[in-house]
Amino acid sequence: MHHKRLQVFAGVTFIVLGIVLLRVPQEWFPDFYRASYIGVIALLSSVLIYLPSLMLTQDTPKKRELVLQSRSVIAFSLSINLLGELGLFQLYRFGFEYDKFAHFIVCMAFTVILCEALIEWKHCHSKQAIIVAVLIIVGSGILWEVVEFSSDVLFGTQEWGVYGKYTVPDTIKDILFNIVGIISGIIIFKPPKRLSK
Repeated sequence: MHHKRLQVFAGVTFIVLGIVLLRVPQEWFPDFYRASYIGVIALLSSVLIYLPSLMLTQDTPKKRELVLQSRSVIAFSLSINLLGELGLFQLYRFGFEYDKFAHFIVCMAFTVILCEALIEWKHCHSKQAIIVAVLIIVGSGILWEVVEFSSDVLFGTQEWGVYGKYTVPDTIKDILFNIVGIISGIIIFKPPKRLSK
């Protein structure tokens, strides 16, 4: 039940945040803000939470539970990103790279849930699930960097690098933290004994 409460809370928060950011004048925000961009992302996030329910079958109790967990992981990950967009990415000025924390924690969470999903829906052995999950998350991490770059080009944002600066070293660090998160997720992941070989 706590998964549903989390998802409803996140969804409503994203919608309210999106509407506010799209209606309030840009001049009210600091220079690094792109209120309309963040507003659109917030509204889109409220929909993305429910993707697993639309894409995955739920014909067993285990699958239904994993769908709920997947939705919570997505809600959590989107919340981490939006908190960064709302200002926590600025913590790098004080020595804490929130962006790297986000890369680490999101990749760790997705590694665990993706391994479990691959075992349940695709009937993979644990080693196969880990390999496929790693490939998907590494690929998604690289794709995310491309999306950030594209956003800067198309919408005038400053998503790639550190607000448009230090793009190459920051991208390399992002990927390294993705890898550390993936490794941590693999360590946390507990495969079912019957599929552990």
